[in-house]
Order: sequence, then C-alpha cells, then structure tokens
Amino acid sequence: MVGVSRSTQNPRRAMVVLGVCLAVGLGGGIAATMGAEPDASAAAVAGAVEDSLGVEAADAVRDAYESARSGNRSAPPAPAVPLEAEAAAGASPDADDATRSVPSTGKSDPPEPAGPEPGSGLIGTPVEVEPKLSGELVVAEGSRRAPAEGKVWRVQVAVEKGLPVDPEVFAEAVLATLNDPRGWNAADGSTFAWTETDDYDARVVLASPGTTDRLCLPLDTIGELSCGIQETAVLNFGRWATGSDAWTDVSRYRQYLVNHEVGHVIGYHHDLCKGKGERATVMVQQTRTTRGCIPEPWPAPDVGKE
Repeated sequence: MVGVSRSTQNPRRAMVVLGVCLAVGLGGGIAATMGAEPDASAAAVAGAVEDSLGVEAADAVRDAYESARSGNRSAPPAPAVPLEAEAAAGASPDADDATRSVPSTGKSDPPEPAGPEPGSGLIGTPVEVEPKLSGELVVAEGSRRAPAEGKVWRVQVAVEKGLPVDPEVFAEAVLATLNDPRGWNAADGSTFAWTETDDYDARVVLASPGTTDRLCLPLDTIGELSCGIQETAVLNFGRWATGSDAWTDVSRYRQYLVNHEVGHVIGYHHDLCKGKGERATVMVQQTRTTRGCIPEPWPAPDVGKE
C-alpha cells in the first residue's frame, strides 16, 4: 500500500489514490473529503482518475459522488483495479495482493511418502498384500562379515519385485535377528554373514503368497504359511505384513518367522509344545496356533538374563 508521507509529497498522486478509494465504494468519505466545493473537487478527482486509470474508473468515482450527495450510502461496485494500474499510480502491491493474484487450484500437495519401517522394510500405510506377483526377485545390496566365532553361514537376502518393501532395510532386519545374542549362535554356534553374491550357504526370500507357494513346493503352504526348504527360507509377505493372531506383537512374530524358517535351513525340524502354559521353543509351529504354549521367537531366549 501507499504510505501517507508519499501521498503528501505528490498532490496528483494523492488525488489518484483518493479516486481509487472512492471507486471501491467509500461514499461517505466523498462527502467528507470534498468539503466546501464538492462539485469542483469531484470533477478534479474524476479527471485525475481518468488520466491514470481510465474512463471506467472515473465513471465509478462520479457515480460514487452522486450516490453520496443524494444520501445513498451504497455506492455502486467499482471495477477491479489491476496491479499494473496500482503501480502506475505509485503503489506497490504487498505480499497479500501478490498472493491473491495467483488463482488457487483448490488442491493441496500430496503428503511425502513415509520411508521404510526399520525392522521390517515395509513402505506405506496401510500395506496391501497382493496374492501373487511376477516371481522376479531383487537381491538386497550389501555385505557384512559374521560378527561372532562359530559356524559361518553366508546369507543372501532377496525381495520379490513389486512388494512394498525396501530390500536393504529388510536385509538389515533379517541379519539383526539372526545375529542377536539370543539367536542361533548362543544355541548351536551358528553365525551369519551377509552377501549379495550367489555364493551363499543360505538364502532368505520375502515373497507374495502365490510365489511362496511355488517356491515351497512340494510343501503345501496354502497361501498362508512360510517354509524353509533346502537352502532357502521363504517368508510369506502376507504374514510379514500382518502378523499372526497367535501373537500380540508383530515385531516379535517377525523375529520368530526368520529364526524358525532359517532354523529349518541349518538343519532343525519341528518341535511340539510341551504343555499348556509352557514356553514354546523356536521350532514349535507358532503361526496359526501355539497349541497352548507361550509364543517364543528366540532359539536361546534366556541369554543375557540375570
């Protein structure tokens, strides 16, 4: 907007600004401003407005004056004054004017997608489980030496293409579980290195339910289960994403899933629940039911406890 000090320095500019004010409907201000010689003052203002803003704006000033003189306080609406005309009159559009000159689309920018979830690699909420994808596998890029002494298993980690999962974050979760102090190293001396090459001893694959069924043949995983077969632990994405009704904590269920299926790969078979209320071993089947046992994700759950 134009400051008072600038208006008093330029009488012609002051009349122009006054004309603009009159044109937007300040009918009461016309009578007060024009004082002793209203007709002459109105003509002067209208002429100045016509010179700077055009005939249409000047007519609006005259109409406003006539309305004020007749006692009608509702001046006719003034034509919109473009920012270019304000600049010609010596005014500078403020930030709000500049903002109002840009038409709004009525739409807000979409939210930034969330990053992969630590501990699972899942991307997005809610996660959709597609029954079957192409079967093409994406190997997680990375390598790491085994962190402990013992029998070293070189593990490759892969995710089926199209799953909403970051392969590297998923691989980090798998290796963190396998090398946890409560894991297989404490139980039987196994320790796990991460490799992205095909020179591996064990492989962990996260796959859609349909691809899991195919990779687990001749075992029947019925679109719901996972398996450990030969050198590959195949984890059903439906279970990885949603967990199991037998578990109250999906993070602990995922740790069980990794340890249980890799347990098959390194040579272990299923255990049976020892009795209702007893803690399960990691090789008890715990996806559909624990058969009365307390769920347990770790091969050596008491390590580190006093």
